[in-house]
Formats: sequence, structure tokens, C-alpha cells
Amino acid sequence: MGQGTLTVIKAKSLVDVEGGVVVSNPYVVIDGGRIKSWGNQSSMPPPGPETVIMDLKDRCILPGLINSHVHLCLPSEGKPFYYQQSDEMALLTAVRNMRVELNSGVTTLRDCGDQNGVLFALRQALAAKILSGPRLILCGPPLTTTGGHAAFLGGAADGSTGIIRAVRRRRAQGADFIKIIATGGGTPGTFPALASYTLDELKTAVETAHKLGLPVAAHCRGIPGIENCVEARVNQIEHACFELPDGTLRFGPQVADRMAAAGIHVTPTIQLYRDVQAHLKRKKHKRRLTRDESRRLRLLPSVLEEKYRALRGFMAAGVRCVAGNDAGLPYTGFGQLWRELTTMVDSGMSPFQAIEAATSNAAQALHLTDTIGSIQPGKQADLIAVDGDPTRDINALSRVRLVMRVGRIVFQNQ
Repeated sequence: MGQGTLTVIKAKSLVDVEGGVVVSNPYVVIDGGRIKSWGNQSSMPPPGPETVIMDLKDRCILPGLINSHVHLCLPSEGKPFYYQQSDEMALLTAVRNMRVELNSGVTTLRDCGDQNGVLFALRQALAAKILSGPRLILCGPPLTTTGGHAAFLGGAADGSTGIIRAVRRRRAQGADFIKIIATGGGTPGTFPALASYTLDELKTAVETAHKLGLPVAAHCRGIPGIENCVEARVNQIEHACFELPDGTLRFGPQVADRMAAAGIHVTPTIQLYRDVQAHLKRKKHKRRLTRDESRRLRLLPSVLEEKYRALRGFMAAGVRCVAGNDAGLPYTGFGQLWRELTTMVDSGMSPFQAIEAATSNAAQALHLTDTIGSIQPGKQADLIAVDGDPTRDINALSRVRLVMRVGRIVFQNQ
């Protein structure tokens, strides 16, 4: 399918995320990798003699999905988050993972921390057409304290001077945003409930990044880190767990109100807790759990309930939530974003709202609404087709039959 050829796609339905409706018997005209027009087939202009017509029959067309939180360099497959590998292996792992994501309908990936900046080379390879893949939104190694969460990725930056240098370095490397580790996490020896940077250090990161035109996203699990990030005016908070020192969670509605007032987006990453729970249940069935594993399994039902409550609280406060599943973690693999959307629905979103979290809302958070996130004239033709109506059954997104990236078919399963 050449870029100079007009292509018309017809289907049973189309999800118009901007209009908030499902359109029956739609058509989409694609010209040069962009959407030229769309609508109901009754108003479709007569096709020219060289127009390619694709009839997807009983399928549903949607904008390509956006996964707002992945770690392409991490292998998943039961390996720990802090798994050590060479930069070369990290890069090859990323190539595999991005293809799996693309084939599942994710046409844009926001990577929230790579190893030593290897993904900048991968994006160059995509631009040079050495490889084909999804759109990559990159931050390089996340900024973290020496010995802090994710320090093994190569982004240690201490004190205001170190932070300023690291932000400037990311900008020079081609980062699209700055990721900073505001609390501990899954790296041994770090403390998720505690802040890892001071408020002044976070403000330095945000001020420096914003002067360079870069938004800031922050890894936040504990309440002190979340409160610091709201005060520092980061643009996006990842996880937002409201975690306490004993591992339980306690959502703070007042903090959510402040997030909404500041225009902060949140990536809740809920499904990863379900994935851990399923893993521990399987392991318990096969053999004895360790003491720490048993304690975690006991805590997970209440943790999940609080994550569900938090999502509902964010929605009530007017916080824009986007979909990201933290793919790359030990038990959260690639090609599974639909599971995060299912969990969002189980937490209180409608299927349409969950789809928005992975399309239009995510595009807004990325400042890419002129390019992606909905099916509109002038936007890039990043499209997918699925079996069923995902606005009625969100699990239809697990049945992807066609993926189109900038007007080219990159995956098809009849």
C-alpha cells in the first residue's frame, strides 16, 4: 500500500472518541499516511480508479492505542525489575518488546525509563527505516538518587547541581520528557512510602525542564512524594499509590483536588497489582511462599480495593487519568494494555472512558492532540480494528485484527 495511493477503509463501526459516539457503517479515507476524511458510508465520496478499498466487514475501527507507561528495555518474563543486562541486550530486548506492543494495537509507546539512553538509538533506527515500530516517546534513564529506585538504569543525579546537569543532558540526547524518581520503589534497599528527593530538588528539576520545553513525570508511590510533586507542579504522576510505610494504601481526596487544580495527569498502573496477585496465587498452589510473599498476598486485596477507590476519586476530582501498565515488570508483560483497560473498567470507568484513557486523554498528556489520539482529518492514520464493540465490551481490545501505523498496515490477522 503506497503512501501516494488513496486508501478507503470500511467497517461495521468506528469509535469517535472526540464525539463520544460509535458510528455505524463508517469509512475512513487515508492519503499519504494521514486521515483525509471519514464519516458514514452513505456520504462517502466516489472512489477514484486507483483507490484501494479495504472492507473490514464486521470489525470496529479505533485510533491506535497509547501505552503511557512501559519499560521497553526490561525483559518481564518473571525477571526482577532490577535485572542486570548489557546495554546491547537491553536494546535487543526493546526491539522485541516494541513489536509485541505494536501488534497488540499500541501505536504509541511512552517509555518511562530506559537503560543508559539506548532507546534514543532505537528511535533513530525507526526514523531511518532500518526498523519499523510504534512511535516512541522517550525520557532516557530516569533521574534518581545514588542507590535510589531504578539507579541501575544509569540516571543517578544528586543535589540541585546534579539534577540540572542531568536534565540538560537528557534534552541534548533528545528526550521528550523528564522522568524523576520521587519515592522509593521495587529496587531493593529503597522505601516506596518515603520521598527520595526534597521539595526544593523537585522544584529544580521542574523549573529546569520547563525552561527547556520539557514536561516532567514523577514516579510516586508514597504520600510524601506525591505531595511534593503536586507542590513542585510536575506534569504527570506515575502510580500515585498513596502508600504507607506498612505497605497499605490510603487515598487522599484533598491531594487529588490539588492535582486537578494543577492540571496534573495521572497514570494509575493498577493491573500490575493483579498480575502480582495472580503470580503469587499460582506459586502458592505449586509450593510454599516465603514469609514476605505470604504477607504481600494477604495485603493485595485491600491494596487493590484502594487502587480502585483512588481511580474513582481521581475521576470525581476531575484528574485526567491515562492508561499505562508498566510493561516490563516481572509479571506484567508486553502486548497486554487491554488488561489495564479492563481493570480501569472494573474500577469504575465506563468502557468509553477507558478507551479515552488510552487515546485522546493520553494524546493530550503528550501534547500530541494535533497528531494522534482520535480519528480526525489531518491526523496521522494510526488505526486499529478489533472484533466486537469495545464500548460495550472492553475485552474486544484483546481481539486486534489490524494495526495501521501512519497509513501502513503493520499487523493483520484475519
